[in-house]
Amino acid sequence: MMTTLDGFPVPVSITGPEKGSVVTILSAAQRPVAAYDVVCERLHNASLRTVVIGFDPRLTPKSVVGILDVLGIRWAVVVGDRSGGDLAWELAATRLDRFTGLVAIDRGHPRVADLAGVVRDEHCPPVEVNTTALVSAPAMRAVARASQRYVLADYRIVDLVGRRNAQQSTAQLTAEIVLRTHTW
Repeated sequence: MMTTLDGFPVPVSITGPEKGSVVTILSAAQRPVAAYDVVCERLHNASLRTVVIGFDPRLTPKSVVGILDVLGIRWAVVVGDRSGGDLAWELAATRLDRFTGLVAIDRGHPRVADLAGVVRDEHCPPVEVNTTALVSAPAMRAVARASQRYVLADYRIVDLVGRRNAQQSTAQLTAEIVLRTHTW
């Protein structure tokens, strides 16, 4: 547990090789930090260090950067899982000095209407880092496709294997994260 610059506690897990490139995972709502342990283990096998930050609706880009500052982390690939993806897109769009790549799971750029037709931030700048959008449903694929116009770098849309096979989904997510750590 860490206290943010804003003064509220948030669960944070830091694991993996001390000298590895860093992957910051912003968790989905209702998913504990430990839910990412299997993904993190696979990333550690690829010599990557992981920082998993639990979901809290009060988290801001400033909060996340503050956590990374306390941990002495200068650069990272940011991964946003569903609700954590909203913040990940914003970080990738506004903090080019800190993030080298983006992987967003079932979330589109904040200027694109989500499945409910809501545009989260009509002023969010385009993302200028290599980005992968992982999608688990055809409707999310349409949101991801519409997000492409707000990515000014390499952009991939990847269909996630269904929930029927968690092991394959984990392997696929891990492979996409590793790809983004090696393409900057």
